Amino acid sequence: MTKHSYAWRESYVHAVLETDPKLKFVQICEALAAIEQRRLTPVETDDERHALENAEEGICALISETGMKYV
Repeated sequence: MTKHSYAWRESYVHAVLETDPKLKFVQICEALAAIEQRRLTPVETDDERHALENAEEGICALISETGMKYV
């Protein structure tokens, strides 16, 4: 499977890799906003659709780990 470069992916990777709890909240919010922004237009490929789904699951796991409240 080839890794594709998607505009929203950089924000997601930063959120996953952030170790400072104070900055992690900001990174998670930025990643979530980038993913939601991408979802405003049709996703043309199955590869990106799956990548978005996986990233959304990852964001949910990060939110759960940090104890953030997702509304």
